Amino acid sequence: MGNIALGLLGFTLFAFALKAIAQPEVQARYTPLVVFHAVSMVAWLTLLASQSFLAARFKLAAHRATGRASIALVGAMLVSGTVISWRIGQELGRPEVTVVNLAAFATFVPLYFAALHFARSRDIAAHRQAMLIATLALMTPAYARVVQVLGLPDPVAIAVQVPITVLVSAGYDWVLHGRVTKPVLAMLGFSVGLVVVMSAVLAVLFL
Repeated sequence: MGNIALGLLGFTLFAFALKAIAQPEVQARYTPLVVFHAVSMVAWLTLLASQSFLAARFKLAAHRATGRASIALVGAMLVSGTVISWRIGQELGRPEVTVVNLAAFATFVPLYFAALHFARSRDIAAHRQAMLIATLALMTPAYARVVQVLGLPDPVAIAVQVPITVLVSAGYDWVLHGRVTKPVLAMLGFSVGLVVVMSAVLAVLFL
């Protein structure tokens, strides 16, 4: 799990750096709020990795303490991300960005609290998966940066989100249990279902 989180962190840093280098004009939009949101997202991915390594080393007191502190970090991520998404929709006339990001947050929040519930219930496998699938829901902007640099249509970023989310989480579950467990199927169903709803909303807006 820790290695997966580090992989997501590395990919995110690569994707945003690639976009900034290939299309330097976007750097004009790096306002203090955008930078704050970026730092909070990097902090989340770093926390996800460190939490996994703490649990693997049975440093459970530190794991629980930093887990409780993550609530403030999640709040910072969601508030800053929502404000930025709304401003992009209003100021740049790109409501699709607002829809995509709000759908990501609508996926993340229930899974985050589900993960806390699983932790209290000592269902550690489901706890890890809820955190993983929740985080994968937030990866679309990183996919989009690579898609944009490659000159592909923006919807390609949405199209790749579903298979990546399914393959990573289901593959991780298969390695651990030799099968995909019911909680993972339910959480993946929820995540993919919201992508379908989001796609329907975008279709109504643009078709």
